[in-house]
Amino acid sequence: MKKITILLMIFVYYILSFSSIVVFVYHRFDDERYPTTNTWTEELEKHIKLVKELGYKVWSLKDLEDYIYGNKEEEKAVVFTIDDGYRTVYTKAFPIFKKYNVPFSVFLYFKGIDSSEYLTWNMIREMADYGVEFGHHSFSHNKFPSLLKKLGKEEFVKYFEEDLKKGLEIWEDHMHSKMKYYAYPYGYYNKEMIEVLKKNGFKMAFIQLSGPYSKEISPFEIPREALVEDWANESHVRYVLSRKALITENTPFYWKDGKLCIKAKIKVPETFANPVVYIREKGIVKSFEENGVIYAGPFNIENEYNSLMISVRGEDKKEYVRYFLIIK
Repeated sequence: MKKITILLMIFVYYILSFSSIVVFVYHRFDDERYPTTNTWTEELEKHIKLVKELGYKVWSLKDLEDYIYGNKEEEKAVVFTIDDGYRTVYTKAFPIFKKYNVPFSVFLYFKGIDSSEYLTWNMIREMADYGVEFGHHSFSHNKFPSLLKKLGKEEFVKYFEEDLKKGLEIWEDHMHSKMKYYAYPYGYYNKEMIEVLKKNGFKMAFIQLSGPYSKEISPFEIPREALVEDWANESHVRYVLSRKALITENTPFYWKDGKLCIKAKIKVPETFANPVVYIREKGIVKSFEENGVIYAGPFNIENEYNSLMISVRGEDKKEYVRYFLIIK
């Protein structure tokens, strides 16, 4: 009996240690004009083969939703997403996904549909009939949080909701179905946008910052790994799949006298070493740890949008990482 109990404990530890949910994001395919948003289909094919080789399931957005809301058990899984809806999704990527029979999703920039660079409604219908999921990527593709100070909260909420509903109406007119997944343009968002999404029945929303997903991260702030340009090679994909989600007990930054300060109480992992703090505008910055709290700053910040990365090494020798959006 004791032996069975030990084996069961080892099995549970194995599952918990190696469970991982990672969401990939792509934009254009085989389009050398835009190297910062392009992925070669040769690399896409390698990504699909690699995740299967490493024992990952390929989930749909519905699978991810079911997992988040308690209707699916955790396991090693990857989700393939594509933003904007460029035409190369249909001409280049769709045949690859069909070849390997793996699900993927497309977040549509509605204003672009049927223009020369973007998907047509006939392409969208064909992919939807095949089983491709579609999400909302806004009508106007604005940097919405930049409008909050200009418009004020009430007008901002109205503006964002009108943009959201315009896309929903277009989708429903053409496809006669509902949408419940959203990808923030440029990955920029704020709490007001999240509340509007919840109010309108959305279940998940996706950002552009990297990192694995954990249920302790809001379903309206799901991180994604952008596999474009130099970040599409096999070594980088293996690296992002090896990481685990760092969880903090608090918002890990605040402003004091107009300067950015870092104070991150680490919840997961419970014990850690080698903390690294990175701010996009500053690079890796000097930090220190005391009683499980990581401190850094204060820093003068110039850019309106920044990202903060906190990385530590857990007792299991794995890297735990989380990126946070900072809006000045």
